[in-house]
Order: sequence, then structure tokens, then C-alpha cells
Amino acid sequence: MLVGIIFTIITGLFFLLGIIFLNNYKNKENISLFATSLAFVVIISLLAFDLLPEIIEAKNIYLIIPLVLGFGIFIVLDRLIPHHHHEHHEHDDDEEDHLLHMQHIGVITIIALTLHNLLEGLTLYSVTINNITSGLFLMLSISLHNIPLGLQVGNSLKKQKYHVLLTILLVISSFLGALIVIIFGNINELTSTILLSLTFGVLLYILIFELFGEIKSSLKKKSTIYGIIVGVIILILSLLIEV
Repeated sequence: MLVGIIFTIITGLFFLLGIIFLNNYKNKENISLFATSLAFVVIISLLAFDLLPEIIEAKNIYLIIPLVLGFGIFIVLDRLIPHHHHEHHEHDDDEEDHLLHMQHIGVITIIALTLHNLLEGLTLYSVTINNITSGLFLMLSISLHNIPLGLQVGNSLKKQKYHVLLTILLVISSFLGALIVIIFGNINELTSTILLSLTFGVLLYILIFELFGEIKSSLKKKSTIYGIIVGVIILILSLLIEV
């Protein structure tokens, strides 16, 4: 039980590694592009290799309902959360405009990732108490994903009013998942899959309507290219660890 709790705490702390690295990097524009492109690749990997296989395995056509619901909820949230749409131009020096847009992305990304990490915490704790070795590999795989996401979230929320509270919530979300299992026991498979489908819809929205625009407008810049390359490397490493 204790090892499972420790593993969930460790995965959360890897978000902080990304944030700490961000705070010690001087060129904020480059790290912003790097973190966004890195997170773009990581979220694609979460959708394609983590969430989607679980949803398909359930073989339940009605799971499209929570998926569409998750997508729709964030269309509404996107309108309600204060933000500023940012249009990129070749010689765009409006850093404040860009920062406001990135803060908006950070808020909705944290909401989605908190839900996702809650479910990961449930899974990681349950796997670990049955097999510590399997739990260790799963923990390493999750942690590899969390570093670049920590970069992206830290960059987006740096000047957000409640950024400390939101960051703490994200960091402890996996631990909260383990706590749910300890208190209430494992949630049933149907409930878990519904939540996975909901999360899939949310992350798909963020990928298409928030991160893709940032990547497309800066695709020729070195920081974006480096972010994509590192993201692919992390994806390959995490897949090898799972195998």
C-alpha cells in the first residue's frame, strides 16, 4: 500500500521538475514554443496509446456519448474562462497578447490533466499493490509524460492569479486517485471507461483548438522543431518501458 502511494506522489512531482526547469530558463519565448510543441506530441501519445485502446477494448458504442460530452463541455468552458485569442504574425512582438492566450490554454489544460491524472492514480495504485515491478514501469512511463506537460502548464500559468492552487491540484491529482481506491475501493470498469472517454473528448479539444494553432503558426522555428523531436523521443521511451 505504501509503495503504491509513493509512486503516485512521484508522478506528480515530475510536473514540478518541468516547472522548475522553466523557471530557470531565461529565454521565455523559446521555452514557450518548445513546451507547447512538446506537450502537443505528448497529448497525442496519451490519446493514441493510452486512452483510445482502453475505450476500444470496452467495445461499447455508447462511450461516444461521454466523449462528445467532454468535447462539448470544453467548448462551453472555452467561452467562459477569461482569455484572449492570439493571432500570430511573422513579426509579432505583442508578448502580452501571447501570454494571455497561453494562460487560457494552461487553465483548461490543467482541468483536463487533473481528471486524467486522477484516473492514472487509480490505475497506478491498483497495479502497484498487485505487482510492484509492473507499478514501477507504469510510474516511469507516466513520469516521462509529466515533465513536458509541467513545462507547458508552468509556462501558461506563470502569471495566472490562482496558478499556485491549480498547480498543487495537478501535482496531487494522482495521489488523490490512490486515496479514492484506499477509501472506496476500485471503481467499476464501466465508470472508469466512461471517465476515460470524457477525458479523451476534453484532451482532443485542447489538442485541436488550442495547441494545434500555436504549433502551426511557429512550425518553422527551431524551438518548435526541437520540442516535437524531444516529444517523439519521450513517446518512444515510454512505449519501450511499457513493453
